[in-house]
Amino acid sequence: MRMDRKTYYPAGVYHVTWVTHNSRLSQRMIDHNVPKKQGVQLNEKAETKITEIIISIICEKNFKVYAYNICRDHVHMVIECKENEISNVVRQIKGKSSQLYKAYLGKQAQDSFHLWAQKFNKWFVQSDDQLRSAVTYIVHNREKHGLPENKGLQPLVLSLLSMYPNDEAAFDQK
Repeated sequence: MRMDRKTYYPAGVYHVTWVTHNSRLSQRMIDHNVPKKQGVQLNEKAETKITEIIISIICEKNFKVYAYNICRDHVHMVIECKENEISNVVRQIKGKSSQLYKAYLGKQAQDSFHLWAQKFNKWFVQSDDQLRSAVTYIVHNREKHGLPENKGLQPLVLSLLSMYPNDEAAFDQK
């Protein structure tokens, strides 16, 4: 598959990433002397369940995702949306997935529960080469971090990407 020409995206395409609660030390935490606590680390079962939840949100909201991976303490995604909507889209995915995962764990509404850190990072994808690089980076992110393959993720990610069978940007995530 060749993608040398500039593809038209009706909205913006973003590589976004966010981390689990307390898994990383931010400059804000350092500046405000916030003590580092035990961070949320997801096992393979949790990664798979959270991915199921995130995919249900993506489908419900009709978001378009070109790549996805979850790696113990963070998520990577390439997603298409309008520039002024990216913060709200990520907030919806993070907020709803946290609520649904909390319910899955059987925690009560009044129980304290934090799955994700407050912030997220975003990079605007400006070309097909950047899109290809972002997708490749995301696909191989578990390897980069020395994590084993999570066999439960592959069918879920492929089902998500199969929603766009005629889209050249929906790369094979093998």
